[in-house]
Amino acid sequence: MKKILLAILILTNFISLINVNLFGAEKIETLRIHYYRYDGDYNNFNVWIWEKEPGDLGGKQWNFNENDISQYGVFLDVDLKKEYSTATTIGIIIKQGGWDGYREIGGDRLINLSEIETNINGFGSLYFVEQDLNIGKSQSDLDNNIPDYRDRITQAHFVQSGSNYDIKVIATAVIKNYAIYKDGIFLNQFENSNNSKTIQISGPFSIVNKYEVEVMFENNNKSKSTVSLEKIYDTKDFEEMYTYEGKLGVIFEGNETIFRLWAPLSSSVILNIYSQGHPEYNDEGEKNIENIPLERHNMNSIENGVWEIALIGDYDFLYYTFSVTNGDVTNEVTDPYSYSTGINGLRSMIVNFESTNPEGWVYNYRPDTIQNNTDYIIWELHVRDLTSHSSWNGEESYRGKFMGLTEKGTKFTDEKGTTVSTGLDHIIELGVNAVQLLPIFDFGYVDEIEVAKNPNYEKIFNWGYMPIHFNVLEGSYSTNPFNGKNRIEEFKKVIMAFHGAGIRVIMDVVYNHTGLSENSNFHKIVPGYYHRLNSSGGFSNGSGTGNETASERSMMRKFMFDSTEFLINEYNLSGFRFDLMMLHDFETMNLIGNNLKSIDESIIIYGEPWMGGSSPLANSLSAGKENINKMSETEIGAFNDDTRDGLKGSVFNTNEGGWIQGENLSTNFNKIIYGIVGGTTHSQLKNYNAWHFNPNQIINYVSAHDNNTLYDKYIETGFNLSNDLLTIKAMQIQANAIVLTSQGIPFLHAGVEFLRSKPTDSGGFDHNSYESPDRTNQLRWDRKAKYIDVFEYYKALVEIRKAYENFRMSDPSLINGALTFLETNQTYRGIAFRLQPLNAEQSEIIVIHSGHSPVDGYTKVTLPYGKEYYVLTSLNQFNLDGIEVIKDFAYVAGNSTMILVDKIQEAVTFNPPSTNTSNSSLSYVILISGMIIFSVTLISYLNIKKKKNK
Repeated sequence: MKKILLAILILTNFISLINVNLFGAEKIETLRIHYYRYDGDYNNFNVWIWEKEPGDLGGKQWNFNENDISQYGVFLDVDLKKEYSTATTIGIIIKQGGWDGYREIGGDRLINLSEIETNINGFGSLYFVEQDLNIGKSQSDLDNNIPDYRDRITQAHFVQSGSNYDIKVIATAVIKNYAIYKDGIFLNQFENSNNSKTIQISGPFSIVNKYEVEVMFENNNKSKSTVSLEKIYDTKDFEEMYTYEGKLGVIFEGNETIFRLWAPLSSSVILNIYSQGHPEYNDEGEKNIENIPLERHNMNSIENGVWEIALIGDYDFLYYTFSVTNGDVTNEVTDPYSYSTGINGLRSMIVNFESTNPEGWVYNYRPDTIQNNTDYIIWELHVRDLTSHSSWNGEESYRGKFMGLTEKGTKFTDEKGTTVSTGLDHIIELGVNAVQLLPIFDFGYVDEIEVAKNPNYEKIFNWGYMPIHFNVLEGSYSTNPFNGKNRIEEFKKVIMAFHGAGIRVIMDVVYNHTGLSENSNFHKIVPGYYHRLNSSGGFSNGSGTGNETASERSMMRKFMFDSTEFLINEYNLSGFRFDLMMLHDFETMNLIGNNLKSIDESIIIYGEPWMGGSSPLANSLSAGKENINKMSETEIGAFNDDTRDGLKGSVFNTNEGGWIQGENLSTNFNKIIYGIVGGTTHSQLKNYNAWHFNPNQIINYVSAHDNNTLYDKYIETGFNLSNDLLTIKAMQIQANAIVLTSQGIPFLHAGVEFLRSKPTDSGGFDHNSYESPDRTNQLRWDRKAKYIDVFEYYKALVEIRKAYENFRMSDPSLINGALTFLETNQTYRGIAFRLQPLNAEQSEIIVIHSGHSPVDGYTKVTLPYGKEYYVLTSLNQFNLDGIEVIKDFAYVAGNSTMILVDKIQEAVTFNPPSTNTSNSSLSYVILISGMIIFSVTLISYLNIKKKKNK
């Protein structure tokens, strides 16, 4: 009998073992996602799911059905086999409504599918609970309260009551009774007579002390929470008590290295010193384990919430972190004020900047090319894009790196024998005087170890709009990302290379949000302070990327102020482009502007006057369109999306054309006029709501890194290479001819001068290439050789703008007096204006933009009587010496811009093309077109003369 029982037991265990193996070994085919909310309201909640590994592909929204309810909340089933067949890891975001709505905490929740308990039929489940970071992947997780479905306190915070403070507690179930603790000592226990889930405990309570509340529910379960200061961050008391005006981060004073961290809620802060910037790699990128700090030092609480310690000795270029204790949680974090880090930003670096300067480095030097903001000609560039294509032909180890931006002498020759300059030489040849670099600070979503170690790593490209450390340079752009010093030295060489060529450098900054939310160092150090929160305690999402920062709070404002000052001073930058500037308050922007202008009047600051969602920041306080005039003294500028969309059509409607394509002429006409007059309230701009007011504040552009390239937009709006190549080239030239001859600040998207395109692997064009591969984003120098005629025309337009000050007036009253619009024979299709000279050294200029004319030909303009003009540009030619001299009338072909300069002034010498080709197919064909137009013009002129003689 015993043998039989033993056999049964063995068989049972064997079957159990088989079932377990089958249970865990089957590839998951159907995934059920459970989501539990304590209030049971699942209206408009959905899940965004995408393949994270191996492909990092686009996502799809899955909507919950409110009728599909279980004990674990609402659920939905996803057929992974069909929808995500290649995925090994998926990303999940649970949200309500669109991207600007409520999001569950945790940001991008990444799930390794092999970790999900799966039955023999390939069915598995994930379990999410409101405001719980833990994710359940198995029955064992549920048995261990992962996630935790038990009733709990969701919020416990101070609330202002007159001049005192009460404590408000919100729980998921009716509170039976509650107890109060002060600085860890029990004070008292009370019954809740209101039979409610919310209680307000009358004070007075001092916000200096630490309070905890413990509640008991009807089922006798308990929940304890530290009382948060989050709801009173904006009170006068908090600001006065915890605003610190001194230096933060690492400070060198004599033989001391001082560390300061603002952590007003913390009960303890410990400084950790390390010898290497990563737990597993040393500064040479060699495998070496260092999990235990070289030194640990308890920091001292000094004033206004700041912790400090001063160390004596040589700590240069060692690494450090802080262990910060808030309540019962201790987090090891990097310093928000970090000036460099080790690879992947896991540890901050102690940087002695004096030993990072290349030979010849001079602080506070910038090319002497700018008197007013309107003198800038800005070219927007991503670091990788300049050198990642094979046609760049520079040093292989510099490809996609900072150092690639420094290399001169690179060229490409195509199969026709056309040789063109590439890389830095191309920028110099084009003639722009400022390069705006897409984010070069330390950002997320690119694994710097993989970049350095894995030649097959494919996720190497990212625009960089997910900040991790704002003062730290991005490691993937360094030839050695393991050593935090290397990236500093190399970027300074970039600055010197550009400055040596007379080109200023502008940095794209993204202070409006952080790349991480609850896991950001800001939030771990001072929970909820640096970000705006919504009414439910979650992160407000005005950026559309998961959170938004609170620039109106003194210590976030101070961080932005200190950060911009550091970057300007240490790297000799010439300005900043602020991402989603409307999420900042204009007072903070003005404080930054005044500070930077005091360093160098020629520093430029501008940004996007919009946001990516909705925000609790009042429009009346924001640095958005309605308040650009409140930043006029600091000349903080904003992108002009009016003229952008008027020229080429809405960026939100791919198939919509603009004035260039001959669409919506009457609607778009005034939008273009608005850009031409530099956003001022011009007397001839009727019934238009001007919002820039000052030409030093308007960024005129037609394309940028966002949305389709200009060339791709033309294709999307119905033009094609087979039939319309010459028209596309003409439109490509004319769009920025309008930008470059307008008052204000011109802005060019890198590669627009040779018909840059962003093709996708599946066909079509990529309008949002933020993490698309190099092959989509890179600048192709073979394309420059192919469209060298377009490039040479752009080069001429840039030089014309630089040669004639009339295009760069900085005073609105001057524009109103000197710029007048002329009549044309084409209502809305023709735009002509005259720029009168402002002094004896200037020329009178007439500019004529002739729109798309598929049927009725040219635009005619009557010229001022008795004057002769050099033609600098026409449909097919450009020359600063003048192509020809005309008078009385100008006839301008469709999709072309004619620039005329009065003959009184001496011609300006034009630098000839630098390629070994003198003509192209466009030049030949357009030359014939020009001869025909000239013939028509001559015949018309002779007929007019005959009529007059009669």
